[in-house]
Amino acid sequence: MRSDRMEQILFVDACMRGELSRTKMLCREFLDQYTALNPQCQVLHRDLTTASLPVLTGPMAQERDALTSHEKDHPMLQPALEAAQADLILVGAPYWDLTFPAALKVYLEWASAIGVTFGYTKEGQQVGLCKARHLVFITTAGGPIGNLNLGYDYLKAWANMVGISNTHCLTAENLDIRGADVEGILTQARQQIDQFAKEFVG
Repeated sequence: MRSDRMEQILFVDACMRGELSRTKMLCREFLDQYTALNPQCQVLHRDLTTASLPVLTGPMAQERDALTSHEKDHPMLQPALEAAQADLILVGAPYWDLTFPAALKVYLEWASAIGVTFGYTKEGQQVGLCKARHLVFITTAGGPIGNLNLGYDYLKAWANMVGISNTHCLTAENLDIRGADVEGILTQARQQIDQFAKEFVG
């Protein structure tokens, strides 16, 4: 039986150059394509460029984790709750010092809350609690990324920890190399976005 619950898309926006960001442009194209095919879905935009989360210290982590048993609507748990409840997670971030901007790492730490996004069995085995079927990572780079897409490697490991088995990466590289066919590179990325959107909705 099909559920009447509206599908939730979480857009984690670490596109630090705002409206000038080519990464954000590609993310918007993905969201436009996906929502056009699935108009019943709802998008939650978590903008890491304007609403900064504090670095998660040891005492803060203990305070947050203590809340999971009795006060799950507390603001300290909001990043974890929105990640746990999303049906699809879109992460947009530029290729930044081999990974991604620090704001995204901070967010992922806040979203990694025991009892909300992951937990343990009685036997001590770690299990993911997120319901998302897919995590999509979109990134752009002025130069080559090659085999050093360490940001995607981190996101794959994080997704596995929280129970998201399908991860996908879309990259647009070499955009600032002299003589590069920038429009051609972006067109290829848009074609991949179109394929992703159709595949996930289907």
